Amino acid sequence: MAVVRFSNETAKSLELIVEPWVTKVTVPPGSKFGVHYPTSEDQPDTSCVEIHEGTVRFWCEGDTFEVELDGKIILT
Repeated sequence: MAVVRFSNETAKSLELIVEPWVTKVTVPPGSKFGVHYPTSEDQPDTSCVEIHEGTVRFWCEGDTFEVELDGKIILT
């Protein structure tokens, strides 16, 4: 399982959007967050991140995912 972690070092909440599901999570200032997802053994992981003002859009190549916020899984 792959895990990609981020940290919100801004003074405002960020919106994490996990694609292609369009799942949205609000990340408070100072929080750490991550996306856990399975990877394929026979294909490279081509997941990617887009950074927009106030938004982190994570394009996930996994079939499923979990979101971690400050060390706790909050969304599966």
